[in-house]
Amino acid sequence: MSALPSRHVLRWDPYLEPNEDDMEFRLTYAGLLLAHRDDERLRERSLHVHDIRKQFHSQLRALWHKHPTTKEHHELFQSDRVPGIFRHDGFKWLPLVARWNGLICKLEILMLREGEPSNVLFDVDNRLKTVFDALRKAKGPDELGAGTSKGLQVPGPNEDPFYVLLEDDSLITHVAVTTDTLLEDVPDVPPQQAARLVIDVTVRPYQPRPVNEGFL
Repeated sequence: MSALPSRHVLRWDPYLEPNEDDMEFRLTYAGLLLAHRDDERLRERSLHVHDIRKQFHSQLRALWHKHPTTKEHHELFQSDRVPGIFRHDGFKWLPLVARWNGLICKLEILMLREGEPSNVLFDVDNRLKTVFDALRKAKGPDELGAGTSKGLQVPGPNEDPFYVLLEDDSLITHVAVTTDTLLEDVPDVPPQQAARLVIDVTVRPYQPRPVNEGFL
């Protein structure tokens, strides 16, 4: 009998019970997924992280313009009256979940990778670190390719503002990952480095404020 998919809860929030008023959506990714490394390769890996961040940006951009909750808040979150936009390193970052707006999020991640279900857990924590970094805004030029072969990244077409899920990954209060076997190749990616992700996102206020009333 083959091994079953494996689910691991990495961060547990006992207060984040399901609520019919929660904002819920899904982000997806298919492509190269390298493990995070805190060594001399970190700057080059920042280019990889930003490539993934750009894929999430295009989905979040569509979300902001299509979801009833974010459509209602889009103008306010970019207003000069609130600190919704983070301007640095040539980018205008617009995170959905930020400290100023009192929002937190829960992530349920399906990660499909090459190999038997029991083996795809190999180095999964470091690959999730790459995903978390791609879901948040960059913290400085070192996270945007400064000092690398490609140089500092700049906003491309339709990347003003640049949409990200998070101001910081500390605002993720609950994370669970289910790993299973990837049954379909990812084009142009070596099988051992490929992944397909489906990320179920739940957003809700942790502290009621006038600015997040629509998320209650």
